[in-house]
Parts: sequence; C-alpha cells; structure tokens
Amino acid sequence: MAGRSGGVVSMWDPSIFKVHDSIKHPNFLLTLGTLKGSNKAINIINVYAPQKVPKRALWEDIGGGLMGSFPGWWVILGDFNAVRSREERKISNFNKKCASLFNNFIFDNRLREYEMKGKKFTYHKDNDNKHSKIDRVLVCNDFFSEWLVACLRAIPKLLSDHCPLVLTCADKNFGPKPFRFFNSWLERKDFDEMVNKAAVRFYGGGEPDVVLMHKLKGTREAIKT
Repeated sequence: MAGRSGGVVSMWDPSIFKVHDSIKHPNFLLTLGTLKGSNKAINIINVYAPQKVPKRALWEDIGGGLMGSFPGWWVILGDFNAVRSREERKISNFNKKCASLFNNFIFDNRLREYEMKGKKFTYHKDNDNKHSKIDRVLVCNDFFSEWLVACLRAIPKLLSDHCPLVLTCADKNFGPKPFRFFNSWLERKDFDEMVNKAAVRFYGGGEPDVVLMHKLKGTREAIKT
C-alpha cells in the first residue's frame, strides 16, 4: 500500500487452491500453490504497475527473475498500466515505446491472452471520456492449452474506475473426437483390405452410434500402424 491507494490483495478458495508460499514486491504479489485434485503447480502474480514505475525493470523482474526460478504454470493478472496497441486507448495518450516493451515481455515469456468479452476497455476516467485497456490476464501456453474454452469477461465497474475481470475456466466434454480421414491413406495398396478387416474385426454391441464410433476408431488405428 502506497498512501491511500496502490495495494494488491490476493484471495483463494482453500478447497480448490493450496498455497505453499508467497513473495511480496512493491508492484506485485506472487502466490505459489497447487490445484487440489490434479496437484498441478500454478504460480499467480497479482500486478499493480503505477504509471511512474519503470516498466522495463518491472517486466524483467517478473519474466527474467521469477518465471525462471519456479516450476509450474503461470497466471499474471492485474493493472499493468500499459497497452499493447494504439487501439487499446481512446482519448488517452499512447506511448509506443511502453507498448513495445510490454509486447516484448509477453512474447519473450510465451504468454497468451484470452479474448476479453463484455467490454473493449477496462479503465474509464473523467466521466467516461478517457478509456484504455490496461487491466488483463496473461497465462502460459500450458495453462491456455488446458483451458482452451476459458472465458474472460469484463463486468461493469461499481466503486472503482476499473472494470473487474472474471476468468472462468471450465472443462467441457464435447464427446469423442471426430473421425479424420487423410487422403494419403488412399495411396496404400492394401487400403481396402485394411478397412474391411478393421470393420469386420469389431463384434461389440450397443447403440448404433457407439458401434460406428468403435469401428471408425479401430479402422483409424489399423491404417496408422
């Protein structure tokens, strides 16, 4: 906390996230822990980067310092006070160098960003005349791959001039993977024979769609061998 503003608070549900350690910094709070059930290590950095803070040094502290020192997945979120492009500011000063440093930090550390729904900007000032997207959630590739259908949404602001961000991660079961056919398989001289043998080999019963699914799976495995 600096004066009457500038502090960060991190909270978690102990039934979902088990905290092992934390590291405090004037501009971020790192929480290290594991997900209950999967025991996957996730490191969460809650960022507050005031405008006067040298961004290059801060990005190096996070990327070159912390991310290279601890194993596990990474989630970096909060008020970065930086944008990635001119389109992320409206009636507000755009600093090309600051944006370039921020983008380099994201690219160098292989971070990903979910498309934000609900609003285009997260910060509104002077009776909503000035807008900018300076709040965001960045995640590592492994986290992004685990929750491809996660939803990031900006919800209406209340007491603050920043819009809260909500990242919803849910495992969705879309059923079995679709059957894929490659034209190169047709070049095999024994293609017809392989397909016929694979189809006849399966004798399982059940619903017709389930039987077809198993036949296609067996056919694919036979062709790939």
